[in-house]
Parts: sequence; C-alpha cells; structure tokens
Amino acid sequence: MSLKINELVAFGISHKELSTEEREIFIQQKPAEIIHNLFLTGKIKGYVNLSTCLRVEFYLQLNENFTTDDLLEAFEVKKGIFIKKGEEASEYLFKVSCGFYSVIKGEDQILAQIKKAHALALEEKTSSKILNAVFNKAIELGKKFRTESKICHNALSLEAISLKFIKDSIGFLNDKKVLILGVGDLAQSILYLLVKEGVKNITITNRTYHKALEIKNIFDVDIVSFEEKLKAVPESDVVISVTSAPHLVLKTDELTPLLDKNKKYTFLDLAMPRDIESSLGKLENVSLFTLDDVWGVYNEHLATRDSLIENYSFLVDKQMENLKKWFQYYEERTI
Repeated sequence: MSLKINELVAFGISHKELSTEEREIFIQQKPAEIIHNLFLTGKIKGYVNLSTCLRVEFYLQLNENFTTDDLLEAFEVKKGIFIKKGEEASEYLFKVSCGFYSVIKGEDQILAQIKKAHALALEEKTSSKILNAVFNKAIELGKKFRTESKICHNALSLEAISLKFIKDSIGFLNDKKVLILGVGDLAQSILYLLVKEGVKNITITNRTYHKALEIKNIFDVDIVSFEEKLKAVPESDVVISVTSAPHLVLKTDELTPLLDKNKKYTFLDLAMPRDIESSLGKLENVSLFTLDDVWGVYNEHLATRDSLIENYSFLVDKQMENLKKWFQYYEERTI
C-alpha cells in the first residue's frame, strides 16, 4: 500500500490568531470528540491530538474520499481555524517541534508535549504509519535543533515566566502562602520552581485526590480536598490555577463573601479554558492575571531567540529532505 504525504493534514487554532475568549469558544464545541468520531467512522485514517494551553492542533491522515472541506464542515465554529496539507503540514510540525511558533522561541515544553501526544496516539491506536514517520522525524529534529542552536541556554519556560511574573507583581515570595489548583505537568513544574525558590507555605488541591497525595509525597506540601478549595483561597496570598476543567473553577459570587477585604490577593489563571471568572479581577484587593497577560509582559525575551530561529532554520529544510527520501524509499519498496 502506497503512502501519500498529501493525506497528511495539520488542523487547529493557536494563540497567535485568536484571543483567549475566541479560543474558549472553539474549545467549547469539543474538537477532540469531533475528530475522534471522524476516526471511528473511517473518515480519517489516524490522528494525533496536540493540545496545549496556547494551541489546539490535530495532525490527521485523511481517507481518500474525505477532503479538508469536509473536515471544516464538521465544525460549527470555524473562526481562526488553519489547515495545512502535505509537505506544508509536515514543515509546520517540524517548526512547532523546534519551538518556532512558541511564545518563547525554542522552549523545551512543546517538544515534550509532542512526544507525549504521539505516545498517547500510539497507546490509543489512533496514529498511522504516515503520522508515525512525520512525528518521529519531528521529534528527532526538535532535539537536534536545540542541541546545535543552544537556544535553550538560560531558557525561560512557561513556568519560569509565570513565576517571574508573580515575583514582579507582588515582590518577595518566601513569606507568601501559595495555593495551586491542579497537579498536571505545568502545575508540577511551577511547584518545583516555587520549592526551589524557597517558598515554604504551599498548598495543592486536585479533583482527583490520590494524584494530589502523590505530589504531596514528592514535594512535602500541604493538601486540601478539591471540595474545600473555597476555604483555602481566602487563606492564601497567591492562587495559581491550572486545571483541565472544561468550566469555571473559581466564581466571583462564591469567592467575594469569603475574601478578606483588608488583604491583597494575586490570582494567576494558566488554564485553557480559564479556571477563574474574569470579574474577580475587578475587586479592589484582587489582581488577576491570565496567560495572555504573562505573554504580553515578556514579549521582549523573544528578540535573541528570533535570530537563532532564523540562523538555524536550515535544519528544518534538511529534515524535510530526509522526510521526502523516506516517502520515496517506502514507495519504491511497495512497487
């Protein structure tokens, strides 16, 4: 059976095209379920779901009788959707793996997310031979790009930027009480940096209690049940929320009566969709920051990395040639 690179499609949205509110509207139609249903009904041969806090992307292998127009028709909300096909889709994934389109160019986290997304697709048997080839090449390139360009030297990852953002906003952290909602990869990375920073008074909570217990044993932090989160918030100085909940976790009308009017609170909402109701930030003693705020403040860190991206972009071209040779070799073997 021949493999055609034109069957490969990159499809999704990102923070560059859409605001936080617009991304939320797209996510509310549950794109992962739509794509999975297309897979179950045989309209697509395979897919890898690469969803992060800043982008929602799917890499698909289309069936012969299913077009990109058909794909778009499956979605009611189409604003900001991009579709790339064939070599363009491959090159796009290669550049994503190198961090070309990350807010902090070349950051490591996106490469880890690509590995994780592909591994999950393999585990759940939603990948395909074409997707495996392209993702393996992308991961190989991502490693090589960082090694040769040294772009991650003194890297500022999302978690490092978030911590710096909090410190710039409220000053000294060591005497502050911090509450973290969620125990995913990003939450754990922030927790690690807080502990390294010398913050002693940290509490975590998670909807799945046993996962929070596992983190408690690693970092020696306090833990509260998710049901008790509203009691823990007023006792904290900094609240960092990064859950995977599809709905608001902290609502203004529930929190306002509980907050100490004489106390200053800082909330950092790193979830997508957002965890914290935006109106909470209108209270005089509350500072509420979102992902968009964090990136807006730290855009100046991009300049040096932009030059490295440009200087080492030839590695992407080389890997594209390698991918074409792979398809050619496979085609010759099947003739």
